[in-house]
Amino acid sequence: MNKYIYEIRNIDCAQCAKHLEASIARIQGFKNVNYNFATMKLTFETERTDDFYPELKRAVYRTEPDAEIIHDNAKLNRKSSKFNIDLIIFALGVVIGFIGWLVPMPIVVSLVLITIGMCLLLYKTFFKAMVQLFKNKTIGEHFLITLAVFGAYGLGIFHTIEHGFEELGHGIEECLMVIILYNIGKMLESSVLKKSRKNISALMEIQPDFAMLVHGNHEHKVHPQDVKIGSVIKVRPGERVPLDGIVVSGSASADKSHLTGESLPCALSKGSQVLSGTILLDGALEIQTTSVYKDSAVSRIMNLIDNANDKKSKTETIINKFAKWYTLAVIGIAVIAFIVYLCLGNIIDGIKYALIMLFISCPCAFAISVPLAYFSALGKASKNGILIKGSNYLDVAAKLNHVIFDKTGTLTTGDFTVKEIISLDTKYSTQTILKLAALGEQNSIHPIARAITHKAHGMEIEKVENFVENSGSGVSFTYKGDVVFVGNITRNNSDELTSVQVLINEKPVGKILLADALKESSIPVCEYLKEQKIKLSMLSGDNQKVTAHVADMLGIKEYHSGLTPEQKYEILESELNKQQKGDYTAFVGDGINDAPSLSRADLGISMGLRGSPATVEASDIVVVDDNPAKIKDLHKISKFTRRIVWENIIFAVVTKVTVIALELTGVLAHTGLEMLIAVLGDVGVTLLAILNSLRIFAYNYGKKRNKKDKEKSSI
Repeated sequence: MNKYIYEIRNIDCAQCAKHLEASIARIQGFKNVNYNFATMKLTFETERTDDFYPELKRAVYRTEPDAEIIHDNAKLNRKSSKFNIDLIIFALGVVIGFIGWLVPMPIVVSLVLITIGMCLLLYKTFFKAMVQLFKNKTIGEHFLITLAVFGAYGLGIFHTIEHGFEELGHGIEECLMVIILYNIGKMLESSVLKKSRKNISALMEIQPDFAMLVHGNHEHKVHPQDVKIGSVIKVRPGERVPLDGIVVSGSASADKSHLTGESLPCALSKGSQVLSGTILLDGALEIQTTSVYKDSAVSRIMNLIDNANDKKSKTETIINKFAKWYTLAVIGIAVIAFIVYLCLGNIIDGIKYALIMLFISCPCAFAISVPLAYFSALGKASKNGILIKGSNYLDVAAKLNHVIFDKTGTLTTGDFTVKEIISLDTKYSTQTILKLAALGEQNSIHPIARAITHKAHGMEIEKVENFVENSGSGVSFTYKGDVVFVGNITRNNSDELTSVQVLINEKPVGKILLADALKESSIPVCEYLKEQKIKLSMLSGDNQKVTAHVADMLGIKEYHSGLTPEQKYEILESELNKQQKGDYTAFVGDGINDAPSLSRADLGISMGLRGSPATVEASDIVVVDDNPAKIKDLHKISKFTRRIVWENIIFAVVTKVTVIALELTGVLAHTGLEMLIAVLGDVGVTLLAILNSLRIFAYNYGKKRNKKDKEKSSI
């Protein structure tokens, strides 16, 4: 079974993407067909060895005639510059139509010009309506718009003939306005989609093309997939780091904005962790790799983008189902209205009221604005380092009432900091103890060793003699004639901190106490969640004293310590069983031991860069830069998106019901503007709903951090 990937462009709505996917899935031998609307990528598997591309092309063009198919970066069809052509045609249609409508001239000439303008503006919608009706056996917004425009145009022609071509019949100008407003709405929708896709595709641009492998004094350009763990690679200014690793030589400023959404560059030097996809702004680095390409940050992000489930939110699913049956109901009501007036002997009024019902009731406002709002939110989140695997998870995030955190690597950095240096011999100062420890740890990449060498930054660290590494216990070496031992990592009984012993000639002379550190945003994000009346809990495999201290600093009252992965899962299961209908619980973690809990929770949120591949796969939302503050951002974006969605739904329903009520009670009949008001009740509402969805891009959810957010706290 071979897997194939194609890029299919110019699919302008989520519903169209579903029709396209269904059409391709009907091709014989095609399995696991998926079209990712966000990345425009089609994937499928097949055992066929014949040339199936003509069948694929027919299936695509049968559903979406304007589609553009791309494979292996080679265009496989003749279409190009589609947007510019459509814009030119739209402009011509508007200009010709308005000249016929507004410029004084014979009625016949005006009618011809308006007709030409309408044809230019309507041709694409009409073509799609016919494809959907006769090839896909579906009735959607394109069909309703086409039917309403043709009906109103026919009615206008009848009135024009009836008045002896002395004036344009009522309905023709309204038809022109309908199709102009509808096209403007579709162009706005396309603009929003492009902006969202640009935000998402920006993450895809982080993929490196090569790695410069270092062998002694020689360098070789290789593919990142060919580099093994422990290899040394060189990265120069302007290049992307191809693999995760630790800097062993050099210093540089780096841009991680595509990974994290943060625009400020960061400084990298010896001992710094660096992630693939990072761009060096100045300086060159030699990096010892800590992962193979498939497990690197870039590869994980690429897999997330390509393979994220195309899941709809509950609201969006309801709207899509509603719009489908609503369309059929609208046509039925219009037919009934026509029949009633026909029975009364007034066929013209029958056509008019049937068309008015079609105009007012068209579900465009629902079918376009709701998916568009969610898609805009996904793009907004991805731009800021939050990858959401489906819009349904946005709804869950907005309604959370309980968040359960893992401790180490989630709320804490998973890295160590030196808390205290203790001298046990008056002949040796604390600075001497620190230097001796740094001499022994200078070549190690262990987190504790990195913490010690970082603390000793600025000291002169010489090379030592007779260096021996005793796996699991420590290192020994000769310094100024003395045999020094650094190691025996233990827990300090008084405060449960990690202790590194320093011995000279087998005599203890000092020790260094270290601890994990809170991430700088852990306290603010916990404060925010508590302000939102969201219950907080913490689960940890660490000992009781350390866990209690972390919980106290974060203000988390409910915590459990010394847990195995199975016990974490059992506690989460118990919490889920206790929650009431409509309650939602999120689990936030980073380790492979968190994968079962992430999968079981209503919402699984993983720390993407530190997290294991299994953890990222099990989660529903991935925080790319491991920053807990993004949970606050996620909650704000999801709540704002949900508000926008319901604003659009309520506004559309209230407006349409009001206009229908005014029509049924005869109020509109006295205005002489029935058709125009009907147009505004549909296309105008759709246009406003689209503009309302655009607010998601401009929404400022408090990205700028408070000063206290930046004060790093430690345990």
